[in-house]
Amino acid sequence: MAEQTVNETSVFIVGGGPVGLAMALLLDRFGIDCVVAEKNASTTEHPKSRGCLVRTMELFRQWGIEAAIRARGLPDNSDVFAFVESVAGKEYGRTRPEPDLGQTPAWKCIVAQDAVEEEILKALKSSRYARVLFSTEADSLAEEGDRITVRTRSLTSGADERWRARYLIAADGAGSPIRREAGIEMVGPATLAVMANEYWRGDLSRFESTQSTTAFFITSKESGTLPSTILNTNGHDRWLTLFSVGADEHARPQSDVELVDFIRRQTGVADLGVELINRSVWRMSRQVATEFKRGRVFLVGDSAHRFPPTGGFGLNTGVQDAHNLAWKIAFVLSGWASERLLDSYSTERKPVAESNADFSLGNSFRFPLVAEAIRSGNPDQIAFRINDVDNHLHSIGQGLGFTYESGAVIADGTAPPARDTRHYRPSDRPGSRFPHIWLDLTRRSSTLDWFDKQFALVTGPMGGDWLEAGKRVSAKTRLPLQMQTLPTANPDDGFMLGLRGAVLVRPDGHVAWRMPWPPADPDRELAQALSALLS
Repeated sequence: MAEQTVNETSVFIVGGGPVGLAMALLLDRFGIDCVVAEKNASTTEHPKSRGCLVRTMELFRQWGIEAAIRARGLPDNSDVFAFVESVAGKEYGRTRPEPDLGQTPAWKCIVAQDAVEEEILKALKSSRYARVLFSTEADSLAEEGDRITVRTRSLTSGADERWRARYLIAADGAGSPIRREAGIEMVGPATLAVMANEYWRGDLSRFESTQSTTAFFITSKESGTLPSTILNTNGHDRWLTLFSVGADEHARPQSDVELVDFIRRQTGVADLGVELINRSVWRMSRQVATEFKRGRVFLVGDSAHRFPPTGGFGLNTGVQDAHNLAWKIAFVLSGWASERLLDSYSTERKPVAESNADFSLGNSFRFPLVAEAIRSGNPDQIAFRINDVDNHLHSIGQGLGFTYESGAVIADGTAPPARDTRHYRPSDRPGSRFPHIWLDLTRRSSTLDWFDKQFALVTGPMGGDWLEAGKRVSAKTRLPLQMQTLPTANPDDGFMLGLRGAVLVRPDGHVAWRMPWPPADPDRELAQALSALLS
């Protein structure tokens, strides 16, 4: 190993799933060179996750890939669960789509993970700074001073290479060898259930409901038959059958013939043509790492947290992990911030992961209650349980309403708002995602477009003194700083900065500091805030 040539890169990313690829795309946008090592030969060929929530779609919009990803998803308002005897049989009830109240420029999308990975990879094809190595396994690491060295092995040629980087990002999934080698523990139950995913092709377009239903939850009248699910991946002919194999090993067909028969009973179409594509068996967990950073190693995505799939927060939380971390690494490498800023990653993201893990676990308890109600035959009980499942799907408050209470934020003494998982209340309070409003009548430009690669000073409509202060502070510190003025500061839209106040917003769109009044010395206040955040 000592005699091998050492390749240099600023950031080495282990894992080329949606989170690792998103991390590479973000670093590329900042002009930071990075390498992604993915042990598989290509992006995933399995649907896996099947939904991008609002915040993730906002990021895809910023990165220029929203339209391509949305085009590969189900139609709008398809976030509906149907509870049925079979796809062709009796329907006991269905949930309602989550209402879009105009609080975002990019509504959520029901789209499969394989499509998401493919579109992010396409965006990386033109990258100047990011390189993706498929069929490449990272099998050891060593921290040496201000660098970390990784050894990789090509799974096609068997050749070993060494890579030296400033930072290592572990995006290598739930089993994360990098996390284990870094000595970071997971806390929480590792196995809540053992699940089987059976991916298959079959034409169900004859059923109108398949065009706008994200999942069919099947409770058969046959005695001894466990509930199962058919997940919709494209609204036409590709489906994912899902069921538990942990409680009853005999519930999982052991042969292709048995599996095809099982799918035909699920659909209620006895002669349905079924082509089996691939399958996987996985463990449902509720675990969060004790820390998301150790030395020069950072955990993102499933390597840092494992959720039950009920809620769709796995991929989404991971992409937002990358969004939180990328600008901090870029600022440190560019000399605009000290390495102390990197400690805020774990401080900020771990509480979000814990909250999303609890939300997802709570959702998982609803489905056995629906099945119990259906088998009771009591229509009021059935209606109540299905109606409650709306609290699973209507989750914009969970997805957008979180705040960073410590980390790279400066508290202003206001109390954190109570969390309502179902409803989102926009706010410019420090730690919150800055509120969205449209800036033009064509609804193409949003306030969210102000936040990308620089800090932004956003003032109320009469905050001209702040803008002049921002120019002087930016010139003095040599820190690029955007200056923006709100056309209106309506409290109903979440703006409490007032007519003459200002907020400092981070590149990831979260408010770092707020002063809703003009101070005697705005230059000093702003410079002190930036110093506290970045020094």
